[in-house]
Amino acid sequence: MWKMRRYQPSRNVRLLALVILLFSLMASYVLMLRHFNVFELPGERQFGAVGPVEPAGEVYLEPIDIDALNDSMEMRAYLSPSVSARNNSNAASVRYLTLLLTHDKTVEEVKLAAASHLATSTFEVDLNDGSVTHYPLDAYRARFGVQLLDAKSSLKLPVRITVWEGVLGYNLHTTSEPGADPDDIELTTSITRTSAFVLFALCAYGAMVVLAGCALAVGVLTFIDVRQPDATLIAALLAS
Repeated sequence: MWKMRRYQPSRNVRLLALVILLFSLMASYVLMLRHFNVFELPGERQFGAVGPVEPAGEVYLEPIDIDALNDSMEMRAYLSPSVSARNNSNAASVRYLTLLLTHDKTVEEVKLAAASHLATSTFEVDLNDGSVTHYPLDAYRARFGVQLLDAKSSLKLPVRITVWEGVLGYNLHTTSEPGADPDDIELTTSITRTSAFVLFALCAYGAMVVLAGCALAVGVLTFIDVRQPDATLIAALLAS
């Protein structure tokens, strides 16, 4: 009576399968990096007076820190006269500027004296339309308005706004919404986690799931006497 032989793959076949698996993992990793765009860098965006319109002042908005637990973003505003005003001492000596930053029913006021070249203010903006419970895929929006006034006459002045879109661990994208008055600028900043941060968090979650599955499998197999208890492995699983 003929006995059936159990097929055992040769060493070359196993090596080929291992090479294919490694190349598949490398290709998947590269595709994942391209999909998440982990090499993105922050930059600046400009709004307000453009083209032939000469701004009376320039505003630089810099986000400093984002507190997702308290739904707030700390920002710093810099107010300076325009380039032409800085180059013209006579123009700088007669114009006082007042910057109004409106957010969440709150108005922040930054005043620039005629002889000054820079005024700064730090404030917090509420984050809306998001929740940290969706971590690491949580997303938020911050809205604020910008107005530049002549401190003496309270007339609205054209202003050029530059927004820095960089905070560690977050992606920021600022857009401007047209208003009834061209000198009233409404800005909306969309905030999400960086792709590298999301990828790392998802990998960490995946590793925890795999570890929990391995621990459960070892425990079940040991309990039903499929395999003998391994003191070293069980101690490592308990310690983790």
